[in-house]
Amino acid sequence: MTSGSLWSLLLVAASAPALADSQSEAPTVTPKNGQSPQQVWTDRYECYQWAVSQSGYDPNSPGSAAASGTDSRPSQYRRAFAACIEGRGYTLRYGTPAATPPPPAVPPAPPAPVPAWPAAGQRTYAAAFVPGAPEIKYHPLEFQIDGGYSVASGVTGDTLDDGSNAGLGLTWFPSSALPVGLRVDGSYSWFHIKDSVLNSGGPGYSHGDENIYGGDADLQFDLAHRSSQYKFYLFGGAGRYRAETYVRTVQLEPGFSCGFFYCAPGLVPTLTAANRSTSPWLNSWNAGFGFETAVAEGTTFFIEARYLRIGPQTDKMEFVPIRLGLRF
Repeated sequence: MTSGSLWSLLLVAASAPALADSQSEAPTVTPKNGQSPQQVWTDRYECYQWAVSQSGYDPNSPGSAAASGTDSRPSQYRRAFAACIEGRGYTLRYGTPAATPPPPAVPPAPPAPVPAWPAAGQRTYAAAFVPGAPEIKYHPLEFQIDGGYSVASGVTGDTLDDGSNAGLGLTWFPSSALPVGLRVDGSYSWFHIKDSVLNSGGPGYSHGDENIYGGDADLQFDLAHRSSQYKFYLFGGAGRYRAETYVRTVQLEPGFSCGFFYCAPGLVPTLTAANRSTSPWLNSWNAGFGFETAVAEGTTFFIEARYLRIGPQTDKMEFVPIRLGLRF
């Protein structure tokens, strides 16, 4: 509100009891078109000034207020004020003034949501999170099931195609205050031997597979972060593995091929040669990186990749298992 409007409002408020005729009846002005309280007071003051200029009578002037009862100026003022205020969309009534209703209160802004803090026992570095979303909570023991894709690398990539893997694991975190846990993983990976290796040095074999199975004992270190909904971690350790190699030759030989209702002579796939061998248990080491996020209460999803090397330097196997899984 400007200083001029404030002065006008104060002036009108102070002179309201005097805006009346000789019988000291105060006028009540009621808006008919939803005018604001400020507009009511502005129109009322402007009509007051106009009525004074038309009648020569000012209810706020002591000299005018003392005029004799035979003076017609108060009535002229009253008619002029009524004509002005009613022309601006108001109802005018003389009597006890009605209290102007206060403007509606503006409701206070709702307070900003306060994020809940992690439950007792949760890792201390997991601080902020989105309210209502699932969280990674501390559990001393976590069971996992996983599977994925294995990339043959190094010299192993020269003899084996990429393969697949599946596994189980158990992780133990001894304390909620420490981001370090001990995990034990068991895995089974299977690869196809490259055709170039099978056919080298003669007729060779037509099919070959290599299956590698074993387990690791690793340390896992959870990296510091500011959310209890996800985490990143490093892990690494040592283990023991063995490899099983199975090569075979399958040829089409004369025989009988049988369907659902009959048998007929024809060429039938026949295993003509096979060789199966299993290596001794070999030492291994691995190192990797993982990401884990909460998907439900007590359940998390993870994805991780590690470099795994098995056997001595002179005859090593090396590949990179990429695993997806769930922890409970």
